[in-house]
Amino acid sequence: MHQPFISHLSAFGRIAPFLGVAAILIGGVALILSSVGLRGRALARRIEMVQSRSPAGGPAPEPSAPPRGEHRFEEGTQGLSMPEQRQIARFFSAYNVSPDAAILCFTLFRLCAVAILACLAYLAAARTTWPLPLLIATVAATAGWFIPIIAVRVALGRHRKAVATGLPDAIELLAICADAGVSLESGLQRVSRELRPTQPALASELALTWAQISILPNRDQALLNLAERTNLPGLRSVVGTLSQSMRFGTPLAQSLRTAAIEMRNDRLLRLEERANRLPGLLTFPVMLLIMPTIFLIVGGPAVIKILDTFKSG
Repeated sequence: MHQPFISHLSAFGRIAPFLGVAAILIGGVALILSSVGLRGRALARRIEMVQSRSPAGGPAPEPSAPPRGEHRFEEGTQGLSMPEQRQIARFFSAYNVSPDAAILCFTLFRLCAVAILACLAYLAAARTTWPLPLLIATVAATAGWFIPIIAVRVALGRHRKAVATGLPDAIELLAICADAGVSLESGLQRVSRELRPTQPALASELALTWAQISILPNRDQALLNLAERTNLPGLRSVVGTLSQSMRFGTPLAQSLRTAAIEMRNDRLLRLEERANRLPGLLTFPVMLLIMPTIFLIVGGPAVIKILDTFKSG
């Protein structure tokens, strides 16, 4: 009598992981659609607020559009920060995908990773006892959801490190261009072209800044966009120095050389700080790997002699 119930229960256990994966995919698609709807409603509310603040009878001011080459992201979209969204858009731009569609494609990629890893993990553990395949599939699905964002953060850190490494040299080249009488726009174009073989990350950022300076009516906004994209404290000080130099008419080459010297000093201080942390970091490996060997060499013969004494006695 209980045999049909047990067979139905075992059949349900076999298809339960696939039902879970389908539920995850449906929930992810619903989350994407709801986020798109929320962004549309938020944009409509902002437009209504702008229109309500406009003077009666006068035309409503148009909402400011993001500059060309600089998409305006919103903090917290799909649980991603703005630098992470820029990194995702930079990755998908190689495949001619717009920034808005890049976030959607990335979310779909995460859902596909969840489904594929969950199915593979369940099939790999199908011959084990029943609760174990479901647990392994759940762990694999969780890993498939978080691995892409970890990869994005690692790529973002590498990009930021690459930009910070070549920035002092780029500023020195800009100072040389300023000494030669070249404008800031032409200097950025020339430096980005010269650094493309050795520093492609920094060259792309400088090329984008040059394009924005050529398009935007305000140079300060293009420089602020560069500081926001890279999120480097040293570059923010350089942007402030350049803005003050262009605003008050101070020599641009002198300001650039001062900024390059400050950035190199900051890098030297960071290297010295890392070097000062090395003794503390080496304490555990020394105690774990070297000290037991020393104790064995020093005390080993004495222990062997004591054991021989007890055996002979």
